[in-house]
Amino acid sequence: MQVTLVPNFQIEYSIQLANGLSELVDLTFVVWEKLAPEIMDLLDKRISVVRLGSPGDSIGPRIATEGRIYHFLRSHPSDVVHFQNAYVWRLPLLGVLGRKKSVVTIHDPAPHQGLPDPWSFLAIALSAARADALITLGPRQREVLLARFNLSRRLVFVIPHGEFSFFGRFSSAHSSDKLTILFIGRIASYKGLENFLEAIPLIAKQSPSARFRIVGTGDLDPYRALIRGLPNLEVENRRVSYEEMGREIEQAAIVVAPYLEASQSGVVIAAQSMGRPVVVSDVGGLRDDVIPGETAILVRPRDPKGLASAVTDLLRNPGLREAMGRRAREWMATARSWRAVARDTVAVYEVLE
Repeated sequence: MQVTLVPNFQIEYSIQLANGLSELVDLTFVVWEKLAPEIMDLLDKRISVVRLGSPGDSIGPRIATEGRIYHFLRSHPSDVVHFQNAYVWRLPLLGVLGRKKSVVTIHDPAPHQGLPDPWSFLAIALSAARADALITLGPRQREVLLARFNLSRRLVFVIPHGEFSFFGRFSSAHSSDKLTILFIGRIASYKGLENFLEAIPLIAKQSPSARFRIVGTGDLDPYRALIRGLPNLEVENRRVSYEEMGREIEQAAIVVAPYLEASQSGVVIAAQSMGRPVVVSDVGGLRDDVIPGETAILVRPRDPKGLASAVTDLLRNPGLREAMGRRAREWMATARSWRAVARDTVAVYEVLE
C-alpha cells in the first residue's frame, strides 16, 4: 500500500507516526521545509521525504506553498493521503485527490479555552464532508466531534496518541532530583496554571524541601500576583526546545497538568513515556491517556487543595512514585507504542479500500 502523510504543525506526532507506518506501508512524507529541522533526522530512512515550501507569514507565500503541495499530491501515486489536523489551507486538496482515499486526524475537535480559532469549525466541517475517514486521539474527543458536527459514527475512528519517549534522546539528564514538581509547556488559560500556583504554598508547608519549576512560553501577566513570594519557585518564560523538554522531565520527580480542559496532552504523554508519574486534572481526554492510580493521580479541575494533596502524597512515598513511573514507561512502550498505533492506522486505510 502506498501512503502519503501530510503533517501540519503537529510535527512531533507526525514523525513518530511516520516511523511506525514505514514498517507496514510504502510511505511518503510531505513536509514544510523549515519545520522542526532538529528532529527531522529521527525519520526512518525508508521514508521518502518531500520538502515543499514553508507555511509563511503572509498570504502569498502560503498560497504558493499549498499550490506546490496540491500539484505533488495530484501527481504522486498513492492509495491513501493522510492529513494531520483539519487545516483550512488544505481544504481544496481534499476534493481533488481523484481515486486516492483521504484521512484526516483531528487533534482538537473544538478550540481551546482562551485560544479562539475562528477557522476551526469551517476546517473540520468541510474536512468531514470531503474526507473518507476521520481519526480522533481518544473516545471523548470522538464524542465531542460527533456532537459538534452531527457526523456519522461510521466516519470517525479512535486511535490513541502514541508514546513520546523520543524526547529522552535529546536530554543529557538521566535521573530525577526527587524534589522538583514541574509544570512545562505552553502557558495558556486552559492550562490552569493558577491552580498549580495556589497549590504550591500547601505543598511547601507539608514538604519544605520541594522545589517547583514552571517552564514554557506564554503570557505570565495574569499570574504575577500569585507568583510573587512563592517559596522555592523557578519560572523560565520561554520556548522549550526538545533538549530542554527531555531534560526538564527527566530531572523532575512529578509532572503536573492542572488543566481546565483538554483534548489530549503531549506533556502528559511525554512524562509517562520517560517514566515520570503525573498529577492530571480529570478533564477532556486526559483520563484516557493515563491509568488512574497506576501511572497518574487524577484530580478535580480548579481544585488546588486536591492537587496539593496528590503531589504531597507522592513526595512522601518515593516507592509509590518510582513504581508509578516504571508502570508509566512500560505502558507507554507497549500499549501506546507507535507500532501499535501504526497497525491500527493501517486498519483504517484498509477499511477504505
